[in-house]
Amino acid sequence: MVFISGVRGVGKTFFCEMAKNATGLETFSASKLIAQYKHFEFAKDKLIPDIDDNQHYLLSAVNMLKASGQNFLLDGHLCLFDSFGNVTRISPTTFQTLNPEAIVLLIEKPEIIAARRRERDGVEVALQTIECFQQEECSYAKEISSLVNAKLFISKGSNDLTSAVSFIKSL
Repeated sequence: MVFISGVRGVGKTFFCEMAKNATGLETFSASKLIAQYKHFEFAKDKLIPDIDDNQHYLLSAVNMLKASGQNFLLDGHLCLFDSFGNVTRISPTTFQTLNPEAIVLLIEKPEIIAARRRERDGVEVALQTIECFQQEECSYAKEISSLVNAKLFISKGSNDLTSAVSFIKSL
């Protein structure tokens, strides 16, 4: 399993579709898997009140996917906004259990992410908030990849997506 991460609006869904077309690997969204197993829909503000509880649903869903024996891409997050709007790291235990072979962290200019969030979600996100969130995701991606002995690729923006796909193909 390859874990695809990045802040909301960075382009994970777009990238996963691109990677799927290039590699044939199926893609799954962590938030959709959680919503399916929990019978719950996430709010548009993307504030998550029960981050740790949700990870149990994700792990159950991923265990079922892994049982099929297929390799796949999992579109998710290393950090989330909690119910108070604070950037919160998902427990390292979650990633130890997920045990990804590799992590691909997508990065983009905060201005582009803000525009996407405005257009897609109808929310205004401060550029500084996006920048801080991306820095935290990057720092945590390095820690988690080391912890679980996963290969790590950090993109340099939308111009670097073909390199990220090549990285996945090399696994």
